[in-house]
Amino acid sequence: MITEPKQVNSGAPQGSFLKRQMIIKQDGSQMPFEPTDFRVGSDIDVCGRSIRISDADQYTREYFDNIGQPQGDSVCVPTDAFGDSRVPIPPKKDKELLEFLEKKLGGGRVPSQKQFLDNDRKVLVFFTKAGDLGYVFNYFLADDTVEIRECHFANDGRDSFAVYLRRQKLPETFAVNQPGQAFIGDRYLTCDEICFEKPLICYGRVFNIMGVDKFTQDFYKSKYNKDFPISCIEEPPKPPPVEKQVPPHNGFGNEVDSLGYVYDLIPKKPKIDFFKYVDNDKKVLRYTARFNTKVPEDVDRRYIISFYMADDTISIFEPAQKNSGIIEGPFLERAKYKNIDKNNEFITPTDLPIGGDIKVNGWNLHILGCDDYTTKYLATHTYE
Repeated sequence: MITEPKQVNSGAPQGSFLKRQMIIKQDGSQMPFEPTDFRVGSDIDVCGRSIRISDADQYTREYFDNIGQPQGDSVCVPTDAFGDSRVPIPPKKDKELLEFLEKKLGGGRVPSQKQFLDNDRKVLVFFTKAGDLGYVFNYFLADDTVEIRECHFANDGRDSFAVYLRRQKLPETFAVNQPGQAFIGDRYLTCDEICFEKPLICYGRVFNIMGVDKFTQDFYKSKYNKDFPISCIEEPPKPPPVEKQVPPHNGFGNEVDSLGYVYDLIPKKPKIDFFKYVDNDKKVLRYTARFNTKVPEDVDRRYIISFYMADDTISIFEPAQKNSGIIEGPFLERAKYKNIDKNNEFITPTDLPIGGDIKVNGWNLHILGCDDYTTKYLATHTYE
């Protein structure tokens, strides 16, 4: 059996040249081909074609060695120009050009893994200042990269960006050369170039070194014989406490509820005395009153003052009077009111004596009397 290897775009039918069968020699002997007729370097005539045997595999050579007829050396097969052009040429790697392209893209490889294995998780910490702002300058020994973090404190009035410069190699200069010109050599910051007297420059901003941590101090002392003072993050002095100024109540809504906006950004619902509310629920003290005035239209007006014991609120109602010309109904809505004659404290039942005067929300009222329930309640209870 003879097989011709297939080649892409050869333009000739390839594959099985001769199927498996017995072939008669063309020398006139009428004898079939035998294994001893196949020798490396010789020609055989098959079906009118002359085929030269150029080489044999290892098994075939071992077979002929065992029968005492070793095969000869392999013969070079002639090649054409097209075949030579199809042979891939391995590209020539330029290490310097490869390193230049990597650094141009902002990378750069670690020369060896030994630096990473020896210095993994070892970080040099520098406490620096740029103006009045504090920064932490971290130098990673594993790959010579730098990270700058901002120092933030409560109520410092600055946006809380944690990272000022993300982890990367810090170039010594950030200037741009003329087209066609490139920097020569490695121009990134290394740990041996850092000293206490020399500030760190990051893209035009100057960072003055104020101190280092204990590990950084020992590292420079043992390896470079440089002295760095030990420091830490300096917190700004706390501002003096500001006394909260409570504005006067404008009369709208509940004063206790309005004070929630003074003490808290998100106010909370005012808490009530739960046990007082449960014990005094539905207990209302009612008084009759009139205006302290000489105006003829208001002399005969009467009012019912209701004092709710559950939450110390007051409401005033004006009953209807025939031919008075005044509309009856609620005169003052239910709320807690202050007594301006008693240091602006909230009104209590002790401020409502029979025959006394009381000022409620700017109105001067004279107490005329009370109902039977109020009389009995005040006789058996004292209000604290």
